[in-house]
Amino acid sequence: MQQKQIKSGFLTKQGGRWKTWHKRYFVFQDKAILYFKKQKSRSPIGVLPITKSAKVSIANVKTKKKHCFNLEIPGQRIYLLSACSDEDRDDWIQKISVVIKSEVHDKVSMKDFKKVRVIGRGTFGKVYLVQKISNQQFYAMKALQKGKLAETQQIEQTMSERNVLMRTTHPFLVSLHYSFQTEERLYMILDYVDGGELFFHLKKLGTFSEDVVRIYAAEITLALEHLHKMDIVYRDLKPENILIGSDGHLRITDFGLVKMNISKRKDGKTNTFCGTPEYLAPEVLKDEGYGKPVDWWSLGILIYEMLVGLPPFYSENLNLMYQKILTATLKFPPGLSSSARNLISGLLIRDPVKRYGSGKEDSEMIKKHQFFEKIDWEKLFSKQTSAPFKPKVKNVYDTSNFDREFTQENIQESVPEISYMGRDNNAFKGFTFEEDVAGIGGLKKF
Repeated sequence: MQQKQIKSGFLTKQGGRWKTWHKRYFVFQDKAILYFKKQKSRSPIGVLPITKSAKVSIANVKTKKKHCFNLEIPGQRIYLLSACSDEDRDDWIQKISVVIKSEVHDKVSMKDFKKVRVIGRGTFGKVYLVQKISNQQFYAMKALQKGKLAETQQIEQTMSERNVLMRTTHPFLVSLHYSFQTEERLYMILDYVDGGELFFHLKKLGTFSEDVVRIYAAEITLALEHLHKMDIVYRDLKPENILIGSDGHLRITDFGLVKMNISKRKDGKTNTFCGTPEYLAPEVLKDEGYGKPVDWWSLGILIYEMLVGLPPFYSENLNLMYQKILTATLKFPPGLSSSARNLISGLLIRDPVKRYGSGKEDSEMIKKHQFFEKIDWEKLFSKQTSAPFKPKVKNVYDTSNFDREFTQENIQESVPEISYMGRDNNAFKGFTFEEDVAGIGGLKKF
């Protein structure tokens, strides 16, 4: 589809981190501004979606550049741009303002998105990198087969996933922008996190240094803390469900096993046997009922795996692994700091009542631990803490940080294994969601 070009030309852009200035070629088309390294470059090095949440104004800050204006893009940052003259600056501001004011979000459907590549696959369908045609913004699109969900009795859990995503706005959690459905499938349009899975990088590198793990563990702690405050147990923390952005910061994804309103249940516990075997807490295996502390057990397993390369109780024999989770002594290889060993040991206390993170304090005890002594939690939350590892991402189309097993798959949707045609859709009533229609379009995105 040919995009309407509104304005183009050179602007000088201040960098977000180093504050250095670079001349770039900007193209404003339809509802997005693309910028290129050179005028004749084919691929943009950045995309600025112009939605009704964007803001543009003359810059009042003193800089060495003249004719400056600010462009605030929710989910990204405030861009400081310098035009060639006051007239050119005012023209950019006027044209951007017109689009912001006229931006109307119609009900979205599959026709509003262009599939770029497959980036993941699960039990119920594929995950795609897609581009919204109206504003050129990139998203991850999760497609789920209704027939399979019905066959495996996962409809209620999928609706819970969608409801949690709809309510969640946090720097270290993936957010939902839209959800819609066809007769055969459900679609969730989510944040696209371009650095791929933590699992991909851990498999490639083997282990991470304590400095890297400290930042990752702290960000995950804040994410779990947020979910717990919303009375949600995550239940599926593992490297495959953690994404790394090109900025080096993490986002937890895949809320398919979440348990909502945990405190309203008897003793604040549930009994469903679910999760990934290596990460299951002892109380889950013993069918004693469990609550929020299972997430802190999983964090302990994850920290150990990031530092050592394997989960602490891993075995290829499933029954033996379960037995080790219940009874084996926790062993550490040489080289780990005493604070790392102490934190992991506290998170892997088998009695959930004594485990770090248990009780009303939840994350507070963990955040005060010596391992996190160097962490400024407020700076970390606002992503002002420098990330020690950043995945290499060449441009917005670069999916090299995703497994080639997925990215080489056919982009076309296959015929559903179990058809849902002609069946009752009442079970999926209320699934459709649009960010701005729901009244949260103006919320701060990270």
